[in-house]
Amino acid sequence: MANDNNIADRLREQLNQTDWSIEEKISYLQRRVIVHSIIYYEMNANVISDKNYDAISRLLVDMTKETPLETCEKTRYWYCMYNFDGNTGYDLYSRLTKRDRAYLSGIARLVLSMRNKGTFQ
Repeated sequence: MANDNNIADRLREQLNQTDWSIEEKISYLQRRVIVHSIIYYEMNANVISDKNYDAISRLLVDMTKETPLETCEKTRYWYCMYNFDGNTGYDLYSRLTKRDRAYLSGIARLVLSMRNKGTFQ
């Protein structure tokens, strides 16, 4: 659990060092969770540990709870993440629009390719 908190704390600190709005930060975390869910559930692969995924998910859930609903509703993937509680991302792909499925699947393929080449960190 401490390692999970360290991962989430480091990521939160990195996000706080950007000039992104809270809407952009949440959208980034949503995209990251969805991409790794696609890799895991749709491509039957894994590029990050479950502990890392859980930490990112927990940070997203926490930031969403700390943010007014009106702001959350403006995030890029709110339409499929509105009730995400961090427990699983198995149904996120099926909630995406066709366009977002193609876009995020492309990112997932790129991340998986980078992992296979040893360039993913």
